[in-house]
Amino acid sequence: MGMVFITSVFASAYLLLQLYYVWHWLKTPEIRVPDPYIPSLKISVIVVAHNEEDSIESCIEGILKQQYPQELFEIIVIDDRSSDTTVEKIKKMESHLVRIFHLTDHPEFIHAPAYKKSGIELAVHMARHDWIVVTDADCIHPSEWLRNISYAQSSTDAVFLAAPINYISGKSMLEKMQAMEMSVLMLITAAGIKSGLHDMANGANMSFSKKAFLEVNGYEGNYQYSSGDDMFLIEKMRSAFPDKISFIKSREAIVETYPHQDWNSLLKQRLRWAGKNKGLKSQVIRLIWLFVGFYHVLIVVACVFVLFHFSTWWSLFILLTVKWIADALLLYHTFSFFKKRLNFFYFIPLQIIYSFYVLALGCNMVVGKKSDW
Repeated sequence: MGMVFITSVFASAYLLLQLYYVWHWLKTPEIRVPDPYIPSLKISVIVVAHNEEDSIESCIEGILKQQYPQELFEIIVIDDRSSDTTVEKIKKMESHLVRIFHLTDHPEFIHAPAYKKSGIELAVHMARHDWIVVTDADCIHPSEWLRNISYAQSSTDAVFLAAPINYISGKSMLEKMQAMEMSVLMLITAAGIKSGLHDMANGANMSFSKKAFLEVNGYEGNYQYSSGDDMFLIEKMRSAFPDKISFIKSREAIVETYPHQDWNSLLKQRLRWAGKNKGLKSQVIRLIWLFVGFYHVLIVVACVFVLFHFSTWWSLFILLTVKWIADALLLYHTFSFFKKRLNFFYFIPLQIIYSFYVLALGCNMVVGKKSDW
């Protein structure tokens, strides 16, 4: 009965946490840009690229094709020590809206191992406009992307805007798992910002005021972490401008990118993401990740206990049933937003796989396996 009681307590807490997120997701207003809206916000779009020859052209072309007045935006590409044809492909496009800077030409901005942060700081320094939009070189952007960002900024008067990311779902179970994970993360991001519980953002789709960025001294104090250009910045912005942080809940603001194709690259990226957590000042997000991670580990432990007859099926049944119900609720709402269909044929096996994935991630963190940067 002791094991059943413990699992019941954790399951109840897990369910309440997910219901909290769903409630504040529903309270987050969806942004719809009125047809008569005429943008006036001047935007500098920043792309930090490191060996992105396979995707850089489609990324820049997508930004150039925005339904946004060309006189109101520019594109700044920071070449982060690329050794392939990334720069040559950009130059061939011959667009007057695109400016290229080499990070190595500006050593005063380089703070190893924080190369992306260094690139963003250089780009902000070079930007002609006050509103900065940051994205990644492997992203696909909808034609109304900048228009939605402009409208969201004008309607909220925010100094920092987080915006949604979507993984293009492939056929493999790994790709589908990542698509589900990212969808849920977007709901949690919006709900956390709306409720004020915690702040999250994704560096592939975020924007902010250049003036505010300089006021919080950019990434000063965070250079020792290779990642975190998104999380460290939104945390600083929240501290300095507590009422001016918002999430763009708009389908036209969704940026798409491709998931990892193998487990090794996925784990390395997630290790990089996890590495920055110890540098965050907020303990809330760290405690939530710890709780959710422990919940998945508890599922695996319960499986082992059942197999070796150390415990009854009840503990595992409670953990799985509550998790499936709670996660299905999250996925239902976030999939509705992303206009996806929740396929229960994949849902249950992916739930089980995900628990072992979290356990593998935790083990890699304990043994100190290095990330991908």
